[in-house]
Amino acid sequence: MVEGFERVSAENVTIEGRTLTVGRLIHAPAEDIFALLADPNQQVEADGMDMVRGPVAGTEPVTKVGDVFTMNMYAEKMGGEYQMDNHVTRFEADRAIGWMPARPGSEPHGVQWTWVLEPESDDSTYVSLVYDWDAVTSEKMLAGKFPPFPVDAYLESLHVLADAVEDADDWDGEDDAFDAFDD
Repeated sequence: MVEGFERVSAENVTIEGRTLTVGRLIHAPAEDIFALLADPNQQVEADGMDMVRGPVAGTEPVTKVGDVFTMNMYAEKMGGEYQMDNHVTRFEADRAIGWMPARPGSEPHGVQWTWVLEPESDDSTYVSLVYDWDAVTSEKMLAGKFPPFPVDAYLESLHVLADAVEDADDWDGEDDAFDAFDD
């Protein structure tokens, strides 16, 4: 079916209910991508919104559901510098990692960020970034704009993640499957 080819060759964007999903193929092993996403010290390399400044000092990589890591952030609409506690809600090594952000000392407000990794081969992974606000119950929040960023910002997160993990020596933007046509 053409759908499988389309998924591999093009970016996908879907909004279903209160869930935005963007995805693309990244030419890197799932374990390399997961290692970056599970390490708050490297997460700035997957921030297409230019808000993540880095974790608080001494932050270790995430190892399980229930972990909480605090990130230093910056956004004009938030008054400049601020921090967010990220409560890990999903942790499947090399497959998926997700968290719900909250102001330090507060409970999450219902928004969840999840990265889903689907290996396509030993050195290619289809990565989906899922922004889900289904659990938001605050009428004030729901009266606001969701998703809060333009779709291009979510796609940019995938692009900067790809730039961080793809080995330029191994991937030249060409598909080796088409080499036979070059003869």
